[in-house]
Amino acid sequence: MGMISDNTRTRFGRRRPYFLIGAPLVFLAFIMMWFPLSSGTEVSKVIFYIFAFVLMNTVTTIVQVPFLSMASELSTDYNERTSISNIRMIVSVSATIICAVVPHEIIKAYRDAGDVNSGYIVMSIAFGLLFTLPYFLVFFKVKERKQFSKGRKSTWRELFGPMRLRVFRKFMVLYLGVILSMDVIAMIFVYFMTYNLGRYDELNFVLGALLIAEVSFVPVASWFAKKTSKPCAVIAGNLAWTAAAASIFLVSSDSPIAVVYIVACAIGASLAFSLIGYQAIFSDVTEVGEYHFGYRAEGSFYGIQQFIRKCLAAVANGGVLLLLGLSGFVSPVEVIEDGISIMVEQEQSPETLFMIRAILGFVAIIFLIPSTIVAIRWKLSKEKHGKLINYLDRKRAGLDISEEEEQEVSEICKPLI
Repeated sequence: MGMISDNTRTRFGRRRPYFLIGAPLVFLAFIMMWFPLSSGTEVSKVIFYIFAFVLMNTVTTIVQVPFLSMASELSTDYNERTSISNIRMIVSVSATIICAVVPHEIIKAYRDAGDVNSGYIVMSIAFGLLFTLPYFLVFFKVKERKQFSKGRKSTWRELFGPMRLRVFRKFMVLYLGVILSMDVIAMIFVYFMTYNLGRYDELNFVLGALLIAEVSFVPVASWFAKKTSKPCAVIAGNLAWTAAAASIFLVSSDSPIAVVYIVACAIGASLAFSLIGYQAIFSDVTEVGEYHFGYRAEGSFYGIQQFIRKCLAAVANGGVLLLLGLSGFVSPVEVIEDGISIMVEQEQSPETLFMIRAILGFVAIIFLIPSTIVAIRWKLSKEKHGKLINYLDRKRAGLDISEEEEQEVSEICKPLI
């Protein structure tokens, strides 16, 4: 999808046409994913929901990859890109908070009225519109830079071209360390609250505190990245996150609930720094690609980034579940009470409880170490990026470039390629 959008040439630009194409499909797929089937066999229902889930992921890619690729094109200024990441993070996390609370309340209201199926339908329509209407707003209100769509198109042989760049490979190590840690924590945290702390009923409140802390610290993280550098924001976030993850071993079912909230808020605040840093760095990496390949290919860069992320996230999540299984995890048991099916959680062994705690504390640290090392050794500074941007702007405009400037930019990019 990234390459397709890179190679698209229309009067609306490279990215925007796919918002019109993909947004209605996202709306329909989201409703399908939550549609309450009342007939059919168990197997047919499983097949239907697998299809709906795969369809949802596919059509989301049609809009998401072009949308996120536009971030690098909105501005080429080093600090302004940090501000763009700042705004995007605030909106994204705020939406996450809404999605963590409101859907459940809609369904609960209809369930209390005795019509849970209608609750799922109303929720899916409401949030389907919430997820799709902004794409139309972007289509009509955000303009693309015409000069970025000039030049030759990439070929399918160059699909994995970004992987040839040393700077992109290093960025992927930095990025995956942060994002895989986040994926693992998001999945295992529910187990920790349920079995280790015995406080499943407070899960949404604790996660809400984490998200609120994250969105609250986004402006602080953005200010810090501008005052220091984007890699420094990643380093600060990763180190604070490592400390917060290690503190998990000090939290037990006997700990005051305030301690749980403090740890959650610490993780959320740390996340803000790490996420702001890597999102802003990604845009800078694409300029090195333009210098090397001779054309802009943000879509290809982001497409490869997401492809690798999703593959490794599947492996990481599968590995976590495998570790839980090997530790002797006992699945919930279905119990029928008054004709209603209820899943009853089972008591877990000390080995399983330790495994949950170890995954939550150690896995994040393991992933964050290489990410932090790459951030410490990052070579594309603000000053060097400014010279590269000036060179690329002049080259796109067809202006003369001196041999000294050509040599200087070559020295900047050579270690990155």
